[in-house]
Amino acid sequence: MPSVAQKEEEEVPPTIKLELKLLVDQTSNRVLFAEAGKDVADFLLGLACLPLGYVTRLVGKQLLSNSIASLYSSLESLPDACLVAPAVDRAALLNPNVSSYSLAFLENKPKSPVEKKVKIYYSCSGNVTHNYLTEVARLPCPTCEAAMTSELKVLQREEEQSVDKAREEAGGGYVQGMVSYMVMDDLTIVPIATFSVIELLDNFQVKDVSSLYESTVEVGMEEGLELLRVSMQSRTVLTDVFLPKFEGEISIGWVELSADDSTTNV
Repeated sequence: MPSVAQKEEEEVPPTIKLELKLLVDQTSNRVLFAEAGKDVADFLLGLACLPLGYVTRLVGKQLLSNSIASLYSSLESLPDACLVAPAVDRAALLNPNVSSYSLAFLENKPKSPVEKKVKIYYSCSGNVTHNYLTEVARLPCPTCEAAMTSELKVLQREEEQSVDKAREEAGGGYVQGMVSYMVMDDLTIVPIATFSVIELLDNFQVKDVSSLYESTVEVGMEEGLELLRVSMQSRTVLTDVFLPKFEGEISIGWVELSADDSTTNV
């Protein structure tokens, strides 16, 4: 029989890794953009719905150089007498119940299937004329005190059912997986297929093509948290997060671009 320690070790999920292909301009020492798939686009877009309190807890107050860290400390230290409902309010503000595609990655949890949210209420099982509903099963009916155990399910609107079906067919997340995406240095995300090489070089004011190189990097939980932290403080996120790592184990290859190319070759 395996020991408790062995069992816990077996239950630790494998580290989730995403992949980014960076295009770097050596002359300006910056990341021009990154080519990414659906998984990276879903992760980055999901960051937008994380509450600031949750972000502070994930990243750590000591690593944030903004006033949100101070607010978080205030929530922790405010006396109970100052709060209307101390236990409830402190829990809701410091540890909010968050649903986001990004959380599975940041907390290194397996990607869960698309959840179909069905709201369930309970009514009095003794008399249908007792017009009370509750979200908590077996509460006593205010009229007859019988346990409220009869389930009532709230039907989704037609458009909500359509959205759930579309999201399930896409494998969850927020974007379609049929195209690649371009992630700019400031985390702007656009489809990559519509850009020509000449247009890109002109937009980035690149004069010397030989100064460009591409680098494929892995993004794990540590890099994901760093992207989240830096995104709150900088508009050159990819450069700030990944360029300092280029002295480590990163695969670098020179980019071959020509004026005749219709799309990028990264």
